[in-house]
Amino acid sequence: MPETFVAEPRETLGKRVAVMRRGGVIPGNIFGRGIPSTAVQLPERDVRRIITGHGLNTLFELEVAGERVPRSVVVRAVQRHPVSKALQHVDFYQVDLGRRMQAAVPIHVIGEAPAVHTYKALLLHGVDNVLVEALPAQMPTHIDVSVDGLAELESVMTVADLVLPAGVIVLTSPDVVLARMARQRGTTAEAAEGAAATPAAAT
Repeated sequence: MPETFVAEPRETLGKRVAVMRRGGVIPGNIFGRGIPSTAVQLPERDVRRIITGHGLNTLFELEVAGERVPRSVVVRAVQRHPVSKALQHVDFYQVDLGRRMQAAVPIHVIGEAPAVHTYKALLLHGVDNVLVEALPAQMPTHIDVSVDGLAELESVMTVADLVLPAGVIVLTSPDVVLARMARQRGTTAEAAEGAAATPAAAT
């Protein structure tokens, strides 16, 4: 079951919102397809828990005081102060559990590329996230990309190589690079091949 948080309807608007923030309460809005926007407020500690535990894609329940049924939502946007980075505002998107949604999902590079040791190559990361489509309950918080198979110089992993969870479709172009191996600056092809051959020569 999704985690549940409680929000209060918000009547404080305009400049008075700054006073509310100083009191440890963060303003927010709930919006969604075909529903009116609803102004709410939550304790700052709960907003931090939501951001830390759920990010921008994970489904959770938001109980708004006075409403009989909790709302199924995801965090759509978080606003912070440009200097202090203090929380300023949070937007929640109310989802239709039976309707597929799109979201940018972070890429987590994991594993160890053999080419780093064999050729002293550099592992270069590509895009930070990919656009995917899934039902709200199936939307991943991130997608792991293993580089264990990058054994040769100039070997590449692209979006086409992604292993996706059930029910998830990637919309980003399949030829977009996620990770690739590159020679270190100043390293020639002959030197790289010599580094690869050194262990064999030692035996």
